[in-house]
Amino acid sequence: MKNIISSIAALFVFSLSFCLYAAGISTGFSEVRLENLRIGISYSVKKTANMPLVIMNTGSNPIDLKVELLAAEPAELKEGFLPIPDLSWVKLERRDFKDIKPGAEAVTDVIISIPQDKKYQGKKYQLFIWSHTVGKAIGIGLKSKLIFTIAQE
Repeated sequence: MKNIISSIAALFVFSLSFCLYAAGISTGFSEVRLENLRIGISYSVKKTANMPLVIMNTGSNPIDLKVELLAAEPAELKEGFLPIPDLSWVKLERRDFKDIKPGAEAVTDVIISIPQDKKYQGKKYQLFIWSHTVGKAIGIGLKSKLIFTIAQE
């Protein structure tokens, strides 16, 4: 009887751990680079680079997803790039997604608006887009890198 209870307990723990690993998200938006943006103009990454931000639910359960902008820390910067001076330069068409079914995608555009100020000409900037699950005991997230250069004019 003890062996049967031990076997059932082991099977339960094994199946629980399998459920925990059945969650996942993926994206092709791992590093997106835009070149020679001009001051005073707004750019849709979807239109400019033909690259909307697409996050796929690769798990076996529905998820809720949140997308946030993050400033790059000095240790995370690509060589020659600076952290974006103000995250307000970047807007997400949509930030919150509910009940994304397994195999389904969350899609949003990223809009970059360069202020009309010549001091930004010739600069290179970087930021991150953090896509992560919310509302569940286990959190899953991805950091996508967005880098861009501003034309010297």
